[in-house]
Amino acid sequence: MKSWAVALMMMAGVGSGSVAHAFQPYIPGGKTSEMRELRAKLAEQEDHLARLEREAELYAEAEVLGIANAVQASQLPERQQRRLAMAIVREARANGVDPLLVVAVIRTESSFNNYAVSHVGAMGLMQVMPDTGTYLADKAGFKLQRSTNLFDSELNVELGTAYLANLISRFGTPERALVAYNAGPTLARKILAQTDIRERFMAGYPAKVMREFRRLKTQNTTRELTQLDSRKVAKGPG
Repeated sequence: MKSWAVALMMMAGVGSGSVAHAFQPYIPGGKTSEMRELRAKLAEQEDHLARLEREAELYAEAEVLGIANAVQASQLPERQQRRLAMAIVREARANGVDPLLVVAVIRTESSFNNYAVSHVGAMGLMQVMPDTGTYLADKAGFKLQRSTNLFDSELNVELGTAYLANLISRFGTPERALVAYNAGPTLARKILAQTDIRERFMAGYPAKVMREFRRLKTQNTTRELTQLDSRKVAKGPG
C-alpha cells in the first residue's frame, strides 16, 4: 500500500474508537505487574521512613526523660539499649503509664539486670513470671513459645508494662497495684483487706518503688529547669 493511502486511512480513523484506541500513547508498566511491584516498594519505603521517624521521636523523649541514661545500667549492647529505651517509652504511652514508673519498677525489680531470675522464677527486667507472661502474650494475640523469651528486653517491657497498667486499672492506685505486682492479685486482695498487714506491706516494696519514681521525677524536673536556664543564657538578654 502506498504511503499516501496509509495517511488517509489514519486521518479517517481519528474519530473511530477502535483506531483511536490503537494509537493511545504507551506508558511503560502502566498496568502491569512491574507497576504493582513499584508501588508496593514505594509503600514499603514510606512505611520504613515513618517507622524511623517514630523511633526518632521515641528516643528523643527517652533522652529528655533520662531513660536513655538509665538503660545503660543494663550493660546490653548499645543498639539494644537504644531499643530498650524506646520500648519503655512506647509501651508506657500505649498503656497510659508514666514511663518513669516503669523505670522505677525495673530498678526495684532487677536493677536493670536483663537476665535476672528471682527465687520464685520471675524473669527479666520487670521480673515477669512465666505463667503471667504466657497469659499476657495470649491476651495480646501471640504465643510466648518458651519462658526464656522473657529475657528479650523489649518483650519483657511490653508484657510487664501491660501487666502493671492492668493492675493499676483493677486496684485503683499505683501503690495498691504495686502490692499486686509484687504479691500477686489474689494475695494482694487479702493483704489490702487487713489494715495492719496492709500498712506493713505498703511500707515495703510499694514504698520503695514510689520513692524511686519520685526521685526520677525530681531528677527530670531539675534537668528540664537546667536546660531552660541554659537556653536563656545562650539566647542572651532581651
